[in-house]
Amino acid sequence: MTEFCADQEFYFQWHITERCNGRCAHCYQSSYQSSGEYCLEQLEASLKLMEEALRVWQRKGSFSLTGGEPFLRRRELFRLMDRLDVSNVVAYYDILTNGSLICDEDIRRLKGASKLRRIQLSLEGATAGENDAIRGDRSYARTLDAIDLLKEAGLEVSVMTTITKRNMTSIAAMIDLLAAHRVDAFAVERHIPEGAGRAMRELSLSPGEARQVFELVHSLGLAEPRVRVLMHRPLFSLVDRDDPTVGAVCSVGVNALTVMHDGTVYPCRRLPVPLGNILDDGLFEIWYDSNFLWSVRESARIDGCGACELVSLCRGCRAMAYHVTGDVLARDPQCWKDQPCTA
Repeated sequence: MTEFCADQEFYFQWHITERCNGRCAHCYQSSYQSSGEYCLEQLEASLKLMEEALRVWQRKGSFSLTGGEPFLRRRELFRLMDRLDVSNVVAYYDILTNGSLICDEDIRRLKGASKLRRIQLSLEGATAGENDAIRGDRSYARTLDAIDLLKEAGLEVSVMTTITKRNMTSIAAMIDLLAAHRVDAFAVERHIPEGAGRAMRELSLSPGEARQVFELVHSLGLAEPRVRVLMHRPLFSLVDRDDPTVGAVCSVGVNALTVMHDGTVYPCRRLPVPLGNILDDGLFEIWYDSNFLWSVRESARIDGCGACELVSLCRGCRAMAYHVTGDVLARDPQCWKDQPCTA
């Protein structure tokens, strides 16, 4: 499928439930109650508002359907997929899942989806011990089984790894493992101390460690023929500012929103600042009238970014700054630019 650049695309991360059958130690959720969860009719009304915004903004929509665990709402998930498949303003969508609930009938329906780009699962290490310490007993085996099931059906699969001090040296082994299971794409995300993951704050990377990880991922990605290594994240521009496939400006206030299970809209799932409710307030009021979003859009106000020549390519991660310092306009605590080359 054709992928679009930031000024052509608008991304919605859509959490259709907060319920989950897992309890990952680093999860950004702290509650799994999913109170006020939208019914199917409300979900469909929300999608109409998202489509309307995409038409007015003349953007192509990309979506991630997720939770919690989205397959706990199987009926609603597939109904929304059917709607996205026929929408003339939607380019593609992904499903973010732990994979443990996917059955043969789900596979049949997934194969019939015309705009499903990838199914993203997560692994936290190349061994069961490393992964299961974070994601729970036997989650490693279940995830690999789900990957094999999806790949046997010819579906595209990506894997996300959340990087901490514990697994930062396992990236090369992870890529070898994913290649052996025919995974199509691999991405890393930095651990952000929020939700349940606040208890792992001491495992977040230092600026020096972040530099080591990003430079390693970049070098492995350039040399890797088996698995596509995705590098669309802030700070990657510090490694290679000239390659358009490396790095991405923080999307807060630029081309993305998160819609939660009860219609609450956040700037980003990792930045849980309520901007309004999609059905009560509408997306246009949320997007144009939010003082919070306008403050972030003024990049010159971001500490350490205003005078940086990479500000238009990066801006650091606003969620990381917010959760570590309490200030969304603070310097990304893991940015190593102009910092001593130490871990």
